[in-house]
Amino acid sequence: MAELLGLLALFVLGAGVWQLRRQSEFASRWLAHYCRRQQFQLLSIYRYRFCWRKGRLLAHFRFEFSHDGVQHNEGDLWLAGLQVVEVSVPVLRENHER
Repeated sequence: MAELLGLLALFVLGAGVWQLRRQSEFASRWLAHYCRRQQFQLLSIYRYRFCWRKGRLLAHFRFEFSHDGVQHNEGDLWLAGLQVVEVSVPVLRENHER
């Protein structure tokens, strides 16, 4: 019985790690596409935390991007499983040099 519970725990742990990796890869592909559409340069992506919102466990990712090649900005992406719930970026200011 103990061996069976050990195998079950190992299986659940492996499935959880596989799902986290799958979600990270999805976030990376989705953000690359989003940044291309918005004409941003995607610099990096990282999983920030998990949070409960409206009865769902959401994965919160942060990503760094540049909109003009000089300034560095940070945005947020929330995923529920492999579904995008929300993406937010700060208000971007144009750098006018004279």
